[in-house]
Amino acid sequence: MWHQGQIPQDFKDATIVDLQKKKGNRQLCDNHRVISLLSIAGKIFDRILLNRLNAHLEQGLLPESQCGFRRQRGTIDMIFAARQLQEKCQEMRTHFYTTFVDLTKAFDTVNCDGLWKIMQKFGCCFTHIVRQLHDGMMARVADNGTVSEAFTVTNGVKQGCVLALTLFSLMFSAMLMDAYRDERPGILIAYRMDGRLLNQRRMHFRSRVSTATIHEILFADDCALNTTTEEEMQRSMDLFAWTTSNFASTLRKRL
Repeated sequence: MWHQGQIPQDFKDATIVDLQKKKGNRQLCDNHRVISLLSIAGKIFDRILLNRLNAHLEQGLLPESQCGFRRQRGTIDMIFAARQLQEKCQEMRTHFYTTFVDLTKAFDTVNCDGLWKIMQKFGCCFTHIVRQLHDGMMARVADNGTVSEAFTVTNGVKQGCVLALTLFSLMFSAMLMDAYRDERPGILIAYRMDGRLLNQRRMHFRSRVSTATIHEILFADDCALNTTTEEEMQRSMDLFAWTTSNFASTLRKRL
């Protein structure tokens, strides 16, 4: 499979099972959740690919602000970062504006052709393998003991696959880089970093003050855009909305 790039069809197929949420009207689709049941052998293969992909992306390709589904990172880091931004703005006596953005059906609306180009741009040497996992995906729906006819899945990353989250993060990172390549709104903060503890010259180190611009805080498909003025907030949102339209994503926002 690795050398020829041919993936068994069984690795691509999924059985979709509907689960009702424990609340609301059963007749409403929004009160149901679906899960995809995948081949065990295919899931093992996906995990191998994920380990290799993560090893490649952790070489500084993903932004520092993305903490979704990454090793040794989580929501606590995002809460801490948001709190630090709030305190820094209070110290500098500046306003603090945050726009919370949630992409609707984010994983289902990923443009796969664009994703393959992004993977190649980021230097992923096994893009053809990941592409083969998505080309020709088939799914069936199981409900009340009956199974539907198979149908083709043409959009989005592979649901239920461990690769899906990282692939989306990669695409989302590329989208943000494209959105703010010419402009960099955000909050300028100063921070201090001392010398390393085991540095032999640690007795003579000087604490250096550096500055950084913090704009987005990311966790998977959830995003918080931070600015210090209403004008910057609007401009930031305009750039974000324009780029998401090019990436075929729909967004919801809360101020």
